[in-house]
Amino acid sequence: MSKALIIDPRIAGGSGDMFLSSILDLTEGKSILLELVDKINSTLSTKMSVEINKILKKGINSTHLTINIEEDLTSHHASDLLLSMQKVLDKIDLSDEAKTKAENMLNLLFKAESKVHGEPLDKLHLHETASVDTILDIVGTIVLMEKNNLLNIPILGLPVNVGSGFVTFSHGKMSVPPPAVLEVLQELDYPFFSDEVDGELLTPTGIILLGGLVTKQITQLPPLRVRKIGYGAGNKNLPSRSNVLRLLLVELEEESSKHYLSMLETHLDDVSGEILGGIVSKLMLQGALDVSYYPLIMKKNRPAWCLRVICDEDKASLLAKFMMKELGTLGVREDRFGRYELERRVVKRSINFKGKSFECRFKERMLDGEIIGVKPEFEDITYIANELKISINELEIILINQYYEGDKKNE
Repeated sequence: MSKALIIDPRIAGGSGDMFLSSILDLTEGKSILLELVDKINSTLSTKMSVEINKILKKGINSTHLTINIEEDLTSHHASDLLLSMQKVLDKIDLSDEAKTKAENMLNLLFKAESKVHGEPLDKLHLHETASVDTILDIVGTIVLMEKNNLLNIPILGLPVNVGSGFVTFSHGKMSVPPPAVLEVLQELDYPFFSDEVDGELLTPTGIILLGGLVTKQITQLPPLRVRKIGYGAGNKNLPSRSNVLRLLLVELEEESSKHYLSMLETHLDDVSGEILGGIVSKLMLQGALDVSYYPLIMKKNRPAWCLRVICDEDKASLLAKFMMKELGTLGVREDRFGRYELERRVVKRSINFKGKSFECRFKERMLDGEIIGVKPEFEDITYIANELKISINELEIILINQYYEGDKKNE
């Protein structure tokens, strides 16, 4: 089994303080955070304090972080905020990779704000995020995660709930998600959704932390065993749910063998054989893993075809649109499923036969690290068979035997 961290922002989105709170709930990091607060204050001449408490959010026992600021940063310029954070990073014990990750998060926010307001980065003026608590949220998250060895494992991110309705801030009233958050979501190509919760659930700091930490986006949980759970509480009290961000420290099942895929299907009764035959190669070029079609009888007893496409989940939307555009079908069904797969690798072997030497590629099939079968690549079989003037079936048997004989010699 391999360790991983799963960030679950589906319930109530996420903010900077919720990320810090959830990591504190998952780890023993209170003293580390308090030391960081003192370091920030002494470095930047600010006056900030934090309160860490256990509270109930709709019955969920979670950690809540309150940040109190008496003296804040004096400048609202983006360049000054980055410089302030860099001063703090220089004063603490962090790896270069972790420091770069923190800087990249802030630059991601600046890029979004710059695009929204049409201002170059060197003149960008911030409002809500130009505060010392932004530095604490980013640096505190990175410090706690590195000290607890959470940055060197896969971090999987589920789709994020952004809320709905409207929010009022320094630029007036805007729909949710606000412009800067939406820009970052677009930049990261991160999946998000809204449900019945009225108000903003995902903040600018929340999305840059989410996007900066996640190494792989997922839409559903893979097979796993939970080892630890952390709940970080937000400030709002939501009417229909717990306002918490959930972290799961897990061990992924060693089912390297299992992948989650999408299956697309559509029924066609008005497409010629030429078009149906040609669409297979086009779909494969668009990223399909497998394409097949079979005959069926539709309504009104019409003979027709069912076109079935297997693909990775993130390619499903693209391929469904391609099918509708190319074939004129009015709809494409999608099913999601798990598929067990053998591990595979391709190796090259030198083959000697009838006084001639050839390079042949073999595809090895493995289960739990053990080779359970091999097959020569068909293109190589065809080439060698033509050179030796023997049948493909006969040559395939010879090649497989030589593969195993070579393995015995190496034992």
